[in-house]
Amino acid sequence: MAKSKFLLEFLTKNFKPLFSENELGALGNVATTEQIKKEFGALPKFEITGEDILGAFGDKTRAIDMYNKSSLPFQRAYTGLVQDPLKDFSMTAQVGAVRKDPILATDASILAGKTIVPVVGDRTSRDVIITGIGDKKFKNPVRTYGGVQFMDDGTQGWASMMDVMKKFKDKLDTVEQMGGKPVGMTTTMSERGGDFSLDTANLLIESLRVSDLTKNKLNKITKAIKDTTKTIKPKGKEPYQIQPFAEAPNLNNIEEFAKYFRELPGTVRAELVKRFDKADLQILGTPNVGQIRIAQTNPGLLAEDWLGMGARFVDLDPKQGVLPSKHTTYDSQVMKAPDAETYTFGTGIPNTIMLRKFNQARRDANKYGQFKPTPFDQRSLQMNTPVEVVDQQLIDEASKYLEIKRTLGDEEAYKYAQSLIPAT
Repeated sequence: MAKSKFLLEFLTKNFKPLFSENELGALGNVATTEQIKKEFGALPKFEITGEDILGAFGDKTRAIDMYNKSSLPFQRAYTGLVQDPLKDFSMTAQVGAVRKDPILATDASILAGKTIVPVVGDRTSRDVIITGIGDKKFKNPVRTYGGVQFMDDGTQGWASMMDVMKKFKDKLDTVEQMGGKPVGMTTTMSERGGDFSLDTANLLIESLRVSDLTKNKLNKITKAIKDTTKTIKPKGKEPYQIQPFAEAPNLNNIEEFAKYFRELPGTVRAELVKRFDKADLQILGTPNVGQIRIAQTNPGLLAEDWLGMGARFVDLDPKQGVLPSKHTTYDSQVMKAPDAETYTFGTGIPNTIMLRKFNQARRDANKYGQFKPTPFDQRSLQMNTPVEVVDQQLIDEASKYLEIKRTLGDEEAYKYAQSLIPAT
């Protein structure tokens, strides 16, 4: 297991820093996954506790702290319940693969001459093999597939479902036709944004598989799930109710339930994850969904800001078309431009800086776009995929934000970002 002295760096970055001070030494920075396995037998195992996470991020100032002085601690956003998911939290895991590190960009000059195309992505990790959460050790360890780190792997750029990627590719085509160079830049979803992912479903399934729930309790949980109602409000028509999980198999047959869970459409699967997070099911003893979400989150994104931009960015190439994806949740992908490198700012930059003109237009129309984000802002980014031609003002403001954050800290950087627009 990785010792605690490695954890702060490990938590605030990704996975390679784990190699920097342990028995692998500098080899981790130059060797491939297979070379390391051949030399040492396996990639490192590690354990992370709630105390480790609080030690790394407990005192971090976030954007929400600037506009909500009574904001809850960052970990509370990982569950809809009034509980602390870091209480008694621990996870055991193994590094699943070693990828090439993104290049750290300390200012925004690398974006000169390009057009930002935001890609809204969840916080899930990539290449982590989770072997247990808390005192529960999984019979079938769960590998995670990302997340922003999808860009780190080979020539692949970004993945989603086919209909989404076709529209995204059309947007890239438009940018190129207008003489631009499209750079896909990740935009961080909320703490529960990974509920769509199969990673979350798989962790819930394996947690249920090793639970000590009785047959009677599993029957009660199944009934509560099947009886769940949802009100549909079609535009211009009368609302009506449906039972989205009426066909759910009994949890006493975990294999049938697992097949059902995995084969649900992503949006319905996310609703089922949230159903498990409700108080009535938690009281009956279902797995702690808040802890599952934390366990699968890229450690460097645990306390990052909602809709912050720049955890990853890379030049994209629409000429290669929409191709089948290697991602388990998303079936289609677009590719990086030839020889393109993946970059990171090492932190998120407010989207009010990175998408300045788009947000200014929304504010002018009284349609949000403020420093304080709303679900409408995320929906607009996902549905419309606005693009932002990088100008000198963007480069100067983003670079100054990064410099202030490095030299004066998070709070002063956020004050600067707020000074650029009407702060709310």
